[in-house]
Amino acid sequence: MAIHYINPSSDTLHGFFSKDIEPAVRINSGDRVIMKTLDAAWGEEERTVPSGTRKKFTDIQDQRKPEGFGHSITGPVYINNAQPGDTLEIKINEIVPGDWGWVSAGGFPSYWNKKLGLDASKEVTFDFSLDHKEMLGKSQFGNFDYAVKLNPFMGIMGMPPAEEGKHTTVVPRNCGGNLDCKELQAGSALFLPIPVEGGLFSAGDGHAAQGDGEVAGPALECPMEKVDLTLTVLKNKTIHTPRAKVKNGWITMGFHENLDEAMWIALNAMLDLMAESYNISRTEACAYASLVVDLRITQIVNFSKGVHAFLPDDALLKV
Repeated sequence: MAIHYINPSSDTLHGFFSKDIEPAVRINSGDRVIMKTLDAAWGEEERTVPSGTRKKFTDIQDQRKPEGFGHSITGPVYINNAQPGDTLEIKINEIVPGDWGWVSAGGFPSYWNKKLGLDASKEVTFDFSLDHKEMLGKSQFGNFDYAVKLNPFMGIMGMPPAEEGKHTTVVPRNCGGNLDCKELQAGSALFLPIPVEGGLFSAGDGHAAQGDGEVAGPALECPMEKVDLTLTVLKNKTIHTPRAKVKNGWITMGFHENLDEAMWIALNAMLDLMAESYNISRTEACAYASLVVDLRITQIVNFSKGVHAFLPDDALLKV
């Protein structure tokens, strides 16, 4: 097993998914990749005063620049012998956030701000200092009296669709992307269907903390000092939607512009997972799911909204 290091640079940063982007590195299945990432908005440094601006990375190659907004993501990683129809296992070994972050709310006419009556209000931005020892985030400028607990994860982990062209980083897809699932912390493993040769995996959009829903649009956005991943190609294993083994159970994910439809996609995938795992029919899985599966809103602000179904490890006990 080899270890590959990727730092933010003009050769590794990009603002969209595409199967035509030159890989930042080529690895073998089972290798580790250790990344350092910028924040989602290409920030390199914290603001030093409330009215200041954040220094941003600007040395972006023309062929890697997004058209309009695109999150700063790092990669792609080409995995040798990865083919469409295989499954990519992303084992999340360690995530270490940087020492600053930010969140904002209101101030522009997004559909969520309109629903909350905040589209005409002045935008509020909180800048945070992040304490790794205490795992707390506190306002940098003393304009807020509450700290938040840090639970860092990557908002974006994924691969480009098979279709030609540039694909936005904003929406989640079955091959990953802007999943914004707070369960994907260190110790978890994400499983994604591989859509293109080599996979071309990228990650970014570090979150130091987020609630289910990500209701303001941003989470606690931050750079990541260390994102340690093991990427393994699973041959002869085909899945169609993302699933993950998390700390105390399994989750399946669904994405759709309609939240109801996202829920049905996640639930259907959970019935498939339960039928596989327990050697039961989907109908039997549905009966058990009614007793032990929780449906949770992942996020509501990425146009394709997300729902994940959660099955605890100890939900069904062999007797």
